[in-house]
Amino acid sequence: ILAGGLLLNKESSGINAEYGDCITLYTPSVSLVLSCADFMDPDKPPVQVSAAGALRSLAQSNSVSQERIADLGGVNPLIRLLKSNPRNLDVQEKASGALWALSGNDPTKRRDIGTKIGIEMLIVLLESKSEKIQFVAAKALSTLSCGAPKHQNKIREAGGVLPLVRMLKQSASERVLLAVINTLAALSIGLAHTPVKLNQSAIAAGGAIKSLVSLTVTSNDIVKVHSAYAVACITLAHTDNQKLLEKESFCFRQLIDLLYSSSREVSLGAGRALTTFAYNNIQTQREIVKGGEIQYEQFLQFLDSSDPEEQGHAAFQVIILARVITGEDHVIVMARGIEILYFLLQNENQQIQELAANSIASLAHTRAGIPAALVTVGAMETLINLLYSTDELVRSSAATAVGYMTYNRGAMRILLTACRRDPELFPRLLENLAGGKISETFIREWEYCLKVGLPSQTVHLTPIEHQAVLDMTANTHSTLVNQIKTMTGTVDSPTYGTVSEDLLDGSSTHRYTSASSVMLQ
Repeated sequence: ILAGGLLLNKESSGINAEYGDCITLYTPSVSLVLSCADFMDPDKPPVQVSAAGALRSLAQSNSVSQERIADLGGVNPLIRLLKSNPRNLDVQEKASGALWALSGNDPTKRRDIGTKIGIEMLIVLLESKSEKIQFVAAKALSTLSCGAPKHQNKIREAGGVLPLVRMLKQSASERVLLAVINTLAALSIGLAHTPVKLNQSAIAAGGAIKSLVSLTVTSNDIVKVHSAYAVACITLAHTDNQKLLEKESFCFRQLIDLLYSSSREVSLGAGRALTTFAYNNIQTQREIVKGGEIQYEQFLQFLDSSDPEEQGHAAFQVIILARVITGEDHVIVMARGIEILYFLLQNENQQIQELAANSIASLAHTRAGIPAALVTVGAMETLINLLYSTDELVRSSAATAVGYMTYNRGAMRILLTACRRDPELFPRLLENLAGGKISETFIREWEYCLKVGLPSQTVHLTPIEHQAVLDMTANTHSTLVNQIKTMTGTVDSPTYGTVSEDLLDGSSTHRYTSASSVMLQ
């Protein structure tokens, strides 16, 4: 097995199909390593190191081997090996490296392995003297933090914030520094751009804002945009932290310059940071305008990209930044972004579905009129279907989006009809609603339906409510543009504490043929 691992390590840049076949020949012998008593014998560290290193080599960049090792029970022995050798850096490096290789690029696998290692153990590993161990610990904490309130709170309560902030000031490698920065950003913001106030306060109290602003000036472009995004997350809807930022020499001019970088990663990263600063913040949008011109043309390379991830990020960015973008009418810009996000919801890749659903969740509690536009293109039906996804992160993002969308009258009626057809849908929605909100009006209506026992088959809706989802043709694009012109308000209304009932009144939702709904259709 070790010989096989050494052979495969020669191709450290990636494994092609030929080497993939070679790996398959080695995987039957994995059980020999896992069943070997010496593998867990603390008195034989060389054997432990060799075995863990071989498993890492077999799992690296090969999903077949990753699944094979996991199926044979390779994860738990590696975790025990990691925890039982706190003073042996060599063993810990190989064990943590093998575990991270087993997770591949799958966020669900990474979250599962991070959970099994444990947050307390990851915080201990974060302060290791080994750069490799620090990297794995920081990446695992970042993965656990993304959109997971339970993990975000537990990391803070376990004392994980201060070690992360201290690492900003140490001479860590670039990949460790980026992992730490991304973890701080993930700890500060939840699904749908909801701020995690306690974490934001704890991070700022440790002096992170000053350190991150310094990195936006002294580091390379990649670190600059990631640092700026972290600052945006830490200050999002947090008045005290925004005042702390005002004391630092941070300006949007440099960030706007990075938006025009020839590097696609830097350009998208700068756009993400600007979008987070601008989110539900009119004053900051004015400051961005003073910093320089943001041209719509710069986003076209991403909106027209063949990479759906680039498309998704760019679509969300142009919708939020629509009123500070020049070169195109802001209504046209928003309509283009909404169309793209709707299409990405139907992508077969679950990570893309999660990206689109999370973006829609953020948009659903920002500018008035956007939820109505999303209803028009059929996003609500697609989001409801995603509640049945096999992927936990997709279900959570979709549930959060559906919850915020219920503050729109049209979206609420669609969900109410779906819940009548499937009574298990509402419990499923609540089960996956991670820290999001749902309209009290919708809950009252659903409870009323349960009380009277009204089956879906007896509910008669006017034809206007049963109108099929529109195809995204040129005519539909015009309809969407006209609706945004009609419905979109002139001011963004921050809705973190409470979400206003969009177009809802105290009357029953059985009054389906109101003038506003006719105009909407």
